[in-house]
Formats: sequence, structure tokens, C-alpha cells
Amino acid sequence: MLYGRDTETAALADRLARAREGRGSALVVRGEAGIGKSSLVAAAAEAAADFTVLRCTGVETEHAWSFAGLQALLLPLTGHLESIPEHHACVLSRTLGLEAVPEKAAPPAHLQFTVGLAALSLLGAAAAQRPVLCVVDDAHWLDPDSADVLLFLAKRLAAEPVAMLLTVREGYAPDFPTPGLDEMRLGPLDEEAAGALLSERFSALPFDARSRVLHSAEGNPLALLALPAVEPDTRLAADWTGSPSTTTRLKQVFGDRIEGLPEATRTLLLLIAAADTADTGLVLDAAAKLGAQLTDLAPAEADDLVRFQGGRFTFGHPLIRSAAYQNAPVYRRLEAHRVLAEVMDPDDHRRPFHLAAAATGPDEEIAAALEASAECGAKCGGHGFEYTTFERAAEFTPEGPERGRRLLRAAEAAAAAGNGPKARELTFQIGRSSSDRAVHARACLIAAMVATWDNDVRDAYRLYMEAADHYTAAQPEAAGYPLFRAVELSWQAGDFSRAEVAADHAERLAIDHSPWVRDLAVATAGFNRSCTYTVTDAVEALRRLIAIHVGFGDAVTPENRAMVAWWQTLVGDIEAAEQTAATTVRLARETGAAGALPRALTLNALTEFHRGRWKDAEALAWSAVELSVELGQKIGPVKSRAYVLAPIAALRGEADRVRDLVEAAALDSPGNHLVPIDIATALLDFSMGRNEDALDRFMALLDSSAPGDALPYVPVAVEAAVRAGDPDRAASAFAWYTAWAEASGHDHFAALVERCRGLLASDADAGAHYERAAELHRAAELASHGFPFESARTDLLLGEWLRRARRVNEAKSRLRSAAAVFERLGAEPWTERVRRELRAAGDAGPVEAAPDLAGKLTPQELQVVRLAAAGLSNREIGEQLFLSPRTAGYHLYKAYPKLGVASRTELAKLGL
Repeated sequence: MLYGRDTETAALADRLARAREGRGSALVVRGEAGIGKSSLVAAAAEAAADFTVLRCTGVETEHAWSFAGLQALLLPLTGHLESIPEHHACVLSRTLGLEAVPEKAAPPAHLQFTVGLAALSLLGAAAAQRPVLCVVDDAHWLDPDSADVLLFLAKRLAAEPVAMLLTVREGYAPDFPTPGLDEMRLGPLDEEAAGALLSERFSALPFDARSRVLHSAEGNPLALLALPAVEPDTRLAADWTGSPSTTTRLKQVFGDRIEGLPEATRTLLLLIAAADTADTGLVLDAAAKLGAQLTDLAPAEADDLVRFQGGRFTFGHPLIRSAAYQNAPVYRRLEAHRVLAEVMDPDDHRRPFHLAAAATGPDEEIAAALEASAECGAKCGGHGFEYTTFERAAEFTPEGPERGRRLLRAAEAAAAAGNGPKARELTFQIGRSSSDRAVHARACLIAAMVATWDNDVRDAYRLYMEAADHYTAAQPEAAGYPLFRAVELSWQAGDFSRAEVAADHAERLAIDHSPWVRDLAVATAGFNRSCTYTVTDAVEALRRLIAIHVGFGDAVTPENRAMVAWWQTLVGDIEAAEQTAATTVRLARETGAAGALPRALTLNALTEFHRGRWKDAEALAWSAVELSVELGQKIGPVKSRAYVLAPIAALRGEADRVRDLVEAAALDSPGNHLVPIDIATALLDFSMGRNEDALDRFMALLDSSAPGDALPYVPVAVEAAVRAGDPDRAASAFAWYTAWAEASGHDHFAALVERCRGLLASDADAGAHYERAAELHRAAELASHGFPFESARTDLLLGEWLRRARRVNEAKSRLRSAAAVFERLGAEPWTERVRRELRAAGDAGPVEAAPDLAGKLTPQELQVVRLAAAGLSNREIGEQLFLSPRTAGYHLYKAYPKLGVASRTELAKLGL
């Protein structure tokens, strides 16, 4: 019976009820040691008689084997492997140790997504027969690879008949963060519940002893059960009261109980704790070497410290294991690990860790054995295990080049696991451990990549230049890549003199990639109004780079494809950028290159924004934000909010939303170059008619040392200047924009130039420019998909001019066309402005916009519908969006009635 937990028990029962209905979820139960987390979830498991109950427990060990927790949880479901896609079954068979990994097999690209999606398929297959309950006890002790995958699963159960319960010790270091998951915190039992528990278990306890136990236990159920065994000891009150935490106090209680056991029993408990395994034979073989045997366990069993049942040893609580191990003298712990290693098979993957635990200093043989284990784990994609084991191998490596090499392997694996702080920490150690310049260069590349994730572009630039210096001394032909990235980052940092430094360095080396570095430096300068290079020079340089990378075809990585998409937006080829970005998103998802996805999604969102598909843009941008958070990348949320979400909100006049997005982006990018965020605020001012404020903001950006991000918004600055009565302030910026538009050669940008000329011309001459702009917009629309918002803005200006020229019927036609677009996009300030013009033209009738079907859907539904309309199955949609097939179907089911359709065939006809 659980005392004092009625509310919590009811909450877990509700979770199970929702799972039965196909509305899965995950819940994290947090609390201090002994507070009853395990008992609570165990009671829920007992109540789930109609569920398939899966269990795994994190084990307190320094060297947990890769995917140990996931294996324990999912092995009971191996009978369902035949009912999931073959490639998912293959990944899981290797991960769960059901088949050997080929010697030259490549590990999964990004394990929590690759292995996680396969595990989601397996859970879905099992849940198709009966609901599934996953109980993950002591999740804070899971091996990092299992933790990554289980957190991936926990966030994707909404449409599955699956419930997941995870228990986490509060205040445990390192912490086990669970962002985005529901949490329940267990507090101490109240006095009544604590008294009832104590009465049930220790009814004969004298009144004074009972009072002391209740006072000392402070509502902790484990303390209530453990303290009566030592209560007669007069040290109890003083020792208990003075201890710093409940965990420490309970360890003391268990340690005292263990200390009172016979020596052979203590030896057996130490071996069980050190082995940290269910391998009973191993423990007994080691015990025999130390003069102990199974019968020696009896005193510990009698004291309820350990049990032997089902052929395995089980401690009554993890704290008992900690006490049995940590309270033993150091020499006894070393001896236990040494003997365990002796009785193991030479090829047992656990043996190197026991050898390491028994060692007292550097040992190359142990280091080599640990490295072999790390290599083995890497084949299954276990990056978390890989970096911890390589780091351990480096610790046992004598000073010299081998130590630096192993630390480098550890850093590379940590980066692959997405653990930026650990990767950076390891690169610092390399600097103190190796004199090999090539090793230092690779370490700098890792550190630079982590700095980029953290949006620390200045430090990333420094590290790429440092890598280039190391390569110059060791492998000059390899220096091109870090120099190229350094130029890219100098652009982001707004420090363009550094781009020249990198380009000059590349030219001095005269390596194959020197022209690439120079071209990017030219583009960096030209797109930021440099005196050295024009914007025309910049466009030509980027076109050369684009042609080179496009020529590589399928050999281009997703990361570099995303870079090409960005270049294509800069040269004004939005249609090509859209295709490249969408292809990059698709390939990154298919190959598991999750690290490249946030940038690709943001660029895809940016092209959709330009194309007037704002709902799609928002869906893609929020996907980038959510994925970036899951990957631990800070740069993704900043750019998605700054380049897409905030500008859309600004054009809709959503002041509070703009403020929130700007503040969130600034929080993730302290002290960095944030021109796009300032642009969103300027756009809001402009949309709301605050033209002087908008002009001041735009000109501050365009007159800064880094105006490149403001270039696409020069037409807005020109209009704000004209409406503020100060057109000359934007003249220089307009000349710069005109040169760029002419260099781009695209009708859309020529239309914007003509529109600006109309604004700057006399009223008598303005109409011709507006009409020419409208013609160019139509030409752009015929050539591709057009740019509805900008075309509507031109129609608005033309309509205003036509009304002033008393060509009222023509004005009404233009104004209604503009109003329909603004209405569809939800750009309320612009819709209201058109309505005022229509009323002035004598037309007060309602504006009828084309139905915005996409606007009826959530971002997730819209993405699923798009893919379904393209002919993808639910399984294929799930793999594209990292969802289960059932979840993809769930979103389609919700979308159909909103769109007024009943099948995929009808979806395709909507033309969404």
C-alpha cells in the first residue's frame, strides 16, 4: 500500500487511461533518494495488467555499456522486429546486440534520430496489439546513448497507445534534464501518512523510538523503513541531524548495517556492487578467489539488504549498492575489480573497465584495451559510450602522442553525440597533451564547430584561423577548409577585415581551395558596401562558388548544400534557393544528418517567406527551433526567429509577438551581431505607420559596418523615407540596392527598383514606374511562383496613385487585388490600409480573399499534409519528420475535416 500518494497515483492512472485511448505521453517523476519514486511507478505497473510492461533501470556505474538501458527495455519486443521496416529492424538488431556488426560498418549518422525512429517503430508495432507501458527507473544513471534515444521517444508518443514513466533523483549530479516533458515532483509524506507507514511495518516500536524515527525521517519513506533497524544506537539523533542530505544520511545508515555483517558477507556484497551485473556466475567465481561463497549472503538477506532470486542478485535499493561499494576500503575495491577481471573471458567487453578500476596509474595495455572497446561501441553508433571510453583510455595512456590521439577521438565522438561542452573540454586537454600540429588542427576544428553551435561566431572564427595555422605547419593542403569557414564566420560576426586576412593567408599557401576562399571574401566585402569590391563583384564571386558546388552533385554534404542555398538567396535566385533548401531538408532527414537540419529548415522557411507562403515558413521555422533545442544548438533558434518568425509577425502588426521573438533571439545570442532582429523591429514600425522610427532604424543598419542583412529591405527603407518626407536619406542605399538588383538579373528585384523609382519620382511620373513594376511582377510570376506580398504592395501603391489620378475603377481593381493577398496572409495593418483606400475610392464592400487552407492547419499538420499530397505514405512521412507512422496518420486525420477532404487523392487536388 502507498501511503499519502493518492493524488500522484490518480495522475498516473489517468496517464494509463489516456494511453489506452491512443493518447500516449511521458512523465518524469523527480524526488530525493528514498522518497518513493520507484514504488509509485511500480504500483502503476501493477495496475497496468492489460499493458505490455517494459522495464529498464539505470545502473550507477562509471562505464555503462552503450545502449545498455535501451537493450534492457526493448529486448522483450524482439518478436515484433519482423513487422517493422527492414532498415529499422537492421538498426535495432545491431543496437540491441542481436546480430554482429560488420567490421567495416558505418555507425548511424545521428543516433538518437536513427536509432530513436527505429525504436519508435518497434514500440508502435507492439502497441498495435496492446498498450505499452515503459518504466525507466533511475534514469539519471542511464548510459548517455540510451538516455538520448529514450528522451527522443518520450517526446513522440502523442498518437501512440504508449505511456512512459521515468524516475529521476532530485539534485543528482550530473543532472538529467528533460526539457519539454511533463514532470511530477514527489515531496515528503505528511505526518499522518508517515505515521501510518511506520505503524504498519514496525507496530512494536516503542513510543519514544517511534517519535525519534518520525522526526529524523522527515517524511522520507525509505528513511522510515531503514531507521528503526539502527534506532537503538544512541548516535542516531546526532549523526542524522548533522548530515547534509537525506542521501548521505541513508548511505550512513546502510553503511552502518553493512559494517556489522561478517567479513565474507561484506566481500560478497562488494563484489556484487563492483560487478554491477546480473552475471551471478562471474560474482561467485570471483568470490571463491576471495574466500566467500553464496551461503555467506544469508546475513545480508536476513537484514533485507540484498536478495538472490530468479538466479540474480538484487540490492534492496541503489543506495545500498553505493554504501556497499563506497564504504569499502580503497584497497578492497581495487582487489575486487582485479579479481573480477581475472575470472572474465579475455574478450569480454567489460574486462577492460575492471582492469582500469583496479589500476593505480597509467598503463598502455589497459588504455589499448579500452580503445578497442570504444571502437566496438562506435560501430553501433554509441557516441556517448565512445567518447567516455576514449577519454578513459586517454587517462591511462602515458604522456606522449598516443594520449593526444585518444583525446582527439574522444572529442570527435563527443561532438558527434551533440555534447558540445564535453567536446570543447576534451579539446582543451589535447592542447596540454600533444605537440602534433595536425592533431591540434583537428581539435581546433571541433572546438570551432561547438562555438558555432553556441552562436559564438567570433570565437569560432579565431579557432578556425588557429586550425589553419596548425595545418599550415603540418598539412598545408588541408588549410583551405578552416580558412573558408573563417571567412564565412567573419561575415556573420560583421568583422570583414578578418575575411581579407583569411583570404590573404589562403593565397600565400597557393592551395587548391585558395580561389574559393578569395571569392567568399570578395562576396563578404561586396555585400557589405566595401570600398574594395562592389556588390556586382560579390554576386559574380558567389555565382562562381555556387557553380563549383552544384557541379559536385550528390557528393555535396547536407551542411554544404545549406550553404549553397544561402548563397542563392544572396544572388537573388530565390527559386533555386527554395529547391536547394527543400532538397537539403529531405536528404538530411533521409540520411540522419540531423546536425545540418536546423540551418536547412531555416533557409527553406526563408524562401517560403519570400514566396508569400507565410504559414509554411512558420511551420518550417518552428521545426528548426524545436530541432535545434533537441540537438543543443543555439544558432538555429536565433536565425529562425530573426530571419523568419519575427519579420512575419512584424508585417502582421503583432507587436507583442515581435517583442517576445526578439527577446528570445537576443537571449540565445548575447553580444553577437543581430542585424535581422533590428530589421524585425523596423518592419513593425513601418507596418504600423511609424515611418520616422522605421527610417531611423533602417538607416542605422544600412550605415553600419555590416549592412548586408539589411540589403533585401532597402525598398522598405526607401518607402519609409519618402513617407517621412526625407527621401534623400535612403538615396545611397537605393543606389546600392539597384546595382545588386541589376546584377541578380531577376524580374522580381527589377520590379522593386521600379517601385522605389515611382516613390521617389514626382506624382505625375510615378504612375509609369508603378505600372512597369506591376508588369515585372507578372513576368516573375509567370517565370516561377511570384512574390505575392511584394506584388500586393506594388498594387497598393499603384492603386493609391490611380485614385489620385481619378482613375477610380482601375484603382479599385488594384486595391482589391492587394487586399485579397494581405487578407490571406493575415497582414492586418496592410489590409486596413487598403480598406481605407477603397473607402476613399467609394468602395466599402467586403474584401473576399481566396480561402487560406494552409492557415487552418497547425504547423505539424501542414507539413504532414504537404508530404501526403506529394504521395508519401505514413511511414515515409514519419521518417521525414521524425514521427511514428501512427502519429503521421493522426495529423492527417485531424487535417482532413479542416480541409474538407476525405482522402490523399483529394489532398493532391487542393494544390496546397
